[in-house]
Amino acid sequence: MKKVMLARVTRLAVLRFWKTPISDVTPSAVVLSESTDRRAGSNAEEPSPSSKSVEQIASPSDAKSEATTPSYLGYLSGVVTSLWKSEQPTEDEEVQKKRVSRVVMKHFSRSEVTNRAQSLVNKLIMAQSSDSIRLRAQELCKHFVEYPATRVIAVQNKRFMKTLLSFLHNTSDEEVKGDIRQCLSVMGYVDFPKGAGVRILSIDGGGTRGMMGLEILQALEDALHGPKLAEMFDHIVGVSTGAIIAVLLGAKELSIERCKEIYVEISRELFNQGRISGVSGLLLSHSYYNTKKWRKILKKRIGEEETMLDSCRRKGAPKLSVVSCIVNAPMLQPYIFRNYVHPPGRESHFKGGCEHMLWQALQASAAAPGYFEEVALGSILHQDGGVLANNPTALALHEARMLWPNERIQCVVSVGNGHHVNELETTNVKLSTRIQEKITRIVDSATDTELVHLCMHDLLPANTYFRLNPYMSFPYTLDEIDPKKLAQMENDARLYVRRNRAKIEAAAEALLLQPSITQTISRRLRELAQRSGLYVPSF
Repeated sequence: MKKVMLARVTRLAVLRFWKTPISDVTPSAVVLSESTDRRAGSNAEEPSPSSKSVEQIASPSDAKSEATTPSYLGYLSGVVTSLWKSEQPTEDEEVQKKRVSRVVMKHFSRSEVTNRAQSLVNKLIMAQSSDSIRLRAQELCKHFVEYPATRVIAVQNKRFMKTLLSFLHNTSDEEVKGDIRQCLSVMGYVDFPKGAGVRILSIDGGGTRGMMGLEILQALEDALHGPKLAEMFDHIVGVSTGAIIAVLLGAKELSIERCKEIYVEISRELFNQGRISGVSGLLLSHSYYNTKKWRKILKKRIGEEETMLDSCRRKGAPKLSVVSCIVNAPMLQPYIFRNYVHPPGRESHFKGGCEHMLWQALQASAAAPGYFEEVALGSILHQDGGVLANNPTALALHEARMLWPNERIQCVVSVGNGHHVNELETTNVKLSTRIQEKITRIVDSATDTELVHLCMHDLLPANTYFRLNPYMSFPYTLDEIDPKKLAQMENDARLYVRRNRAKIEAAAEALLLQPSITQTISRRLRELAQRSGLYVPSF
């Protein structure tokens, strides 16, 4: 009770001070309490003229020094108010509440959302100029991303599909084509595969060991004798460091040689850090390396304003998937950042989205525990996708089946970033292991890539599935930047290429397989039907 009374007394004194005109305030008035006023009320005397004259002739410097000199009561008042918060929130508290409070989204009824979608569809059909087409396509794309269920309205409108595909094939404006491709992608429209069937590229995680995977990809591109590697795949999937490679090849259209240069530059810039700062960061934020610096590097290399969906604007762009791991759910589960949306009625088993920035997807996919901080995007907390699916081949196959359910799988190339030869014999007999060893082995088993490989090897035909994963002569770490060890990585990968030349040539041959005459005629007829408005989201 005494504490409550003391807090109230202090608040009343402060409020009284603020109500007093500035000219009548003395420094001591700031800290006068209500109890002091009560005691002085009966014995108070009018100030004498002499006292007034003293106050009037006081020099400005004296007043200034008096005002700036803290009194004991002022100090005590500050301590008291800091210990017991006021019932009335302060201005700073109000500002803080506004900062942390969630943005209240306005909810629309189902009929309002449906009417809005129908209106946007009709406006796009009536659009004439290039600027109008672009504006309507962008508005419709944004609406479909926010309300995916309304896509059915556009898909079932024959005139709309006919108009949209007509714009795509008849206009020469590349910006208009890009906006239309984005709109079609959000609607769930999927182009026919480029070859005889669906061709998939899956790239594992592994930190700077991604240099080994790039060497394998370079050998595969050389075996194609001309075409760029990214142009040969319908779907590219990557996790962690594999996601970075997938984006550099599939979205940024960089050569493999340029990807190697960027890899070395990023590794040296990011992992060149002192042990003291690393340990302090690990203790304070569970991040050995500077996450802000990593975010800045990604924005610089990938682009700050480019979204996942922007990577589907160019003709022939592959479907792109970046895999992360959701860690704030009851169970760990993968999250797939996509540059596409599945057709209505054929939703993926895994959560995902296309609205995030490209650099955000990479940061989330490569947020290795202990190395970088977790990434919060909306209500989902992301961590390195390799925690759950370091070999994303199975996820890639599932996504491809949802996109092209009636097309056969032509070729699956799964690229690893190095592994050790497992010895089955035990070196010494142990009745128990240390807890650190237990944890390490649990993590190793969770991030094992070869178990997925064995399943894919047994399920897919031998001339369809190709696993290219070089052996490591040394246990390279995820943050390796030693030039000698990086050079040794490349030597290990080149040795693997020499020993597996026949497998790489077979993979290139499978990629180059062209559709048969029957397939070509069938696809051409379905394309003509789509242009006339008879679109069915199934192949």
